[in-house]
Amino acid sequence: MPKFSNTVLVTDLDGTLLPHNKILNEKDLNAIEYFRQNGGIFTIATGRIIQAAEQFFADLKPDAPVILNNGGLIYDIDRQKTLFEHCADDAARDYTIELMERFPEMGVEINLPDGIYVVRMTEWEQLHLSITHLTYTEKSLEEIPRNSWCKVLYSMGGGRVKELYDYAAKMGWDKTSFVISGDFLFECLPKGCTKGSALKELWAIEKWNTFTVAAAGDYNNDLEMLEFADIAIAPQNAQDIVKGYADYVTKATCQDGAIAEAIDYLDKLK
Repeated sequence: MPKFSNTVLVTDLDGTLLPHNKILNEKDLNAIEYFRQNGGIFTIATGRIIQAAEQFFADLKPDAPVILNNGGLIYDIDRQKTLFEHCADDAARDYTIELMERFPEMGVEINLPDGIYVVRMTEWEQLHLSITHLTYTEKSLEEIPRNSWCKVLYSMGGGRVKELYDYAAKMGWDKTSFVISGDFLFECLPKGCTKGSALKELWAIEKWNTFTVAAAGDYNNDLEMLEFADIAIAPQNAQDIVKGYADYVTKATCQDGAIAEAIDYLDKLK
């Protein structure tokens, strides 16, 4: 029996599998292929929407449906079919209006199934768009349909993104979920939407109850996924809070093959 039979590896993209230049590391790709050839099931769980993640599908060749939108979407690449989708209700719009008034320097991007809409362009929003290579349309909030919001992404630099989180917490907003997803990124998601909730959904869809599920991530938005997994892995560059959830912290960072080392760790467990 192949050594990775009944083993699933789910990894975050940015900061875990993807280095800063967003070019997949050959060491990681070779290790993923080794994992696959020895019976393992590989897939990804990312905050990226499908338009920002699909550029990596051909190289990664996920063996199972992928988790997108920080848990808001489970998508079967082979069948080009949505298996699960969770959209925010109208409260996301109300909260966005309040945040835009309170933080006029904050960039705002709204993700819908049909595209990306930039409501307020700032230098930080431009930076995010340049990293993800997204095609977008600039529109006012009033021009964007009220329904089917996948998520709202707010951007603010200068180490101030936690101010957004603290403000939302102080306001007691509980009809959506909020998460810090990067050094300058903060997101408004459907209520209860996390990578962990989506992994649980995917686990049920794929009938992985007899499988060992390993997950790798580096940031706050990965915590619930790591908690749900049987084996939690964090790269060396992960936030300290994330490392605290991990069963194994790699010596490598996302820059030099953290996922390759994670697969080597799984190999040694066999």
